[in-house]
Amino acid sequence: MPIHPLLTALLVMDALVLILLAGAAATAFRVVLHWDPGNTGRRQLRLRSRQEAWSQATTLAAWVYLAAGFLLIWTLTTVLPGLVPGAMCGTGVLQACKPYGFQMLAFRFLATIGLMCWQRLETLNRSDPLAGLTSTNARILLMILPIVVLGAFATLRALTGFDTGQSVDCCTALYDRIAAAPGAHRPAFRLPLLAPAVFGVTTLLLMMMAVPQPKSPCDTTRQTARLVLSAIWLMTAAVTLVRHLAPYHYEVLHHYCPWCLFLPEHDGIGFPLLLFWGLVAAEAPAQWALCRARAALPEPSPACTTLMRGSGRRLLVGLVGFILLAVGPALWWRWQFGLWIDG
Repeated sequence: MPIHPLLTALLVMDALVLILLAGAAATAFRVVLHWDPGNTGRRQLRLRSRQEAWSQATTLAAWVYLAAGFLLIWTLTTVLPGLVPGAMCGTGVLQACKPYGFQMLAFRFLATIGLMCWQRLETLNRSDPLAGLTSTNARILLMILPIVVLGAFATLRALTGFDTGQSVDCCTALYDRIAAAPGAHRPAFRLPLLAPAVFGVTTLLLMMMAVPQPKSPCDTTRQTARLVLSAIWLMTAAVTLVRHLAPYHYEVLHHYCPWCLFLPEHDGIGFPLLLFWGLVAAEAPAQWALCRARAALPEPSPACTTLMRGSGRRLLVGLVGFILLAVGPALWWRWQFGLWIDG
């Protein structure tokens, strides 16, 4: 394991999150078994007090976990390539971390989305005088905890198990595969193609559906449709960026590497792109969860409507920000030179 302060910081942050969530899970388990909102006995009041304390601790853990995720991306793209022979970006680092690199990213992504949704639901629960979502949120937390544990384990194995003495191919392997592939010299950028077309359509639909309507802020069918559209948008946005829009950032064709977008020579454009993409990934399921929670509450909740509208605005910011940063350079290139980058 290469010794670096950022690697130590990542492992310490993961340990802190696990400690906080372990204590919160113990209380959540007791809530699932013994929660009784109508009971005013000493045992129930003590459980309420512990639940409130660990709710704050879990919220802190969620934000620490989110910060650790961005620190991990920074480490993979700017620090570790200098420690792995042959690595120019995160591609080479993940090769050196096989098979735990992809597992680390997948588990951490799922855990982050889960914790952000839980945080929205807990905010709604604290605004309800009867705390009607306490038992539901406890069950959700118990389901998220194993994913966090798996992500922490994969992170530990990935960051401590790669060999800095073995060189990797990194992005040169991409050029070798492209050169050997049939039809490699055909132009790679033609509009419209399937992924960009679906990306554009889902973007327009999501923008129209981003902010809840005043008369029907919680339409379950609408929210489910938005959740499905968001999943399609996330996939097609990533494919369109890497396969069709990255050449306008790299100024070179056939370089299908998302990690190079985070490098300083490309102005670190990958970080704001990831932030806006992540906003869509987090807010779409959060809105769906809030809608389902609102339907489960015994009385209408103005706080739920406020939270849903705020989430919708953040979703819209994510869509617009991603479009400006991803598509803007391609349109600027076209306006400046009068043709697409591949002619």
